Amino acid sequence: MAHTFNTTLRAAFEKPDTRIFSLTNDALAFLTLLSVFALVLETSAAFSEYHTYFKLIEYISVGIFSLEYIARVVTAKSKSGYIFSFFGIIDLLAILPTLLALTNLTFLKSARSLRILRFLRMLRLAKLARVHSKKGAHDLYTINVQIYVVAFLSALLFLGTLLFIVEGQHAHAKDIPTSMFWAFKVILGGIPFEQPHSSVGLAILIATKFVSLILFGLLLNLVNTLMRKVLTGSETDA
Repeated sequence: MAHTFNTTLRAAFEKPDTRIFSLTNDALAFLTLLSVFALVLETSAAFSEYHTYFKLIEYISVGIFSLEYIARVVTAKSKSGYIFSFFGIIDLLAILPTLLALTNLTFLKSARSLRILRFLRMLRLAKLARVHSKKGAHDLYTINVQIYVVAFLSALLFLGTLLFIVEGQHAHAKDIPTSMFWAFKVILGGIPFEQPHSSVGLAILIATKFVSLILFGLLLNLVNTLMRKVLTGSETDA
C-alpha cells in the first residue's frame, strides 16, 4: 500500500507523460491563479465585503500547497536538493508568509505581502510546457506566447505589489490593482503616470522601465518567430 502511494506521488510530480501528472499540475495552476487573484483583490476597498471568501481561499490554498510541499520533499531523490532549489524555495514561500501571519508579531504579519511570490510557481508550468514542445507535443510559438504572458503578468504583480508596499498611502498605489495599472502604464510607455514620492519608489520606477525593455525584447522575438513561421513554415532557423 505504501509503495503504491509513493509510486502515485512520484507520477503526479515527476512523470509528465502520465494523466495524474497533468491533472495535478492543472489543479495546482488553477489554485495558484485563484489565490493570487484573491490576494490582489483583497487589498481593494471595493471588494471588502468579500474579505471572508478571500480568507477562505487563502487558507484552503495554503493547506493544499503545504501538502504538496511535503509530498515533493518525500518523493524527491535528493531532499536537500529540492528544498534549496529555486522551485523548492518558491514552493516554501508560497506557504510561509501566511503561516507567519498567524503569529501575533506585527512585523511578521507584514510578510503576507510576499504571498505575491506565489505567482512564480507558474514558471514551473512554463518550463514543463517548453519541455513538451521540444518533443512535439505542443506548438512552440504558442508556448512562447504563454511564457511571455506569464512574464508580463509577473512583472505587473511584483512591481505593483512593491509600489503598494512602499507608497500605499498615495492615490496611485492605494491598492495592488491600482499599483499594477501604474506599472502597466510605465511598461507600455507614452501614457502619463504619477511620479513616485519616495527614493524607493523612484527605484521601483527605474526597475519598471528596465523590465519594460526586457519585455519589449521578448515581444520582438515573438514577432520574429511568428514572421518566420508565416513565411517559411518553420518556427526555428534552418
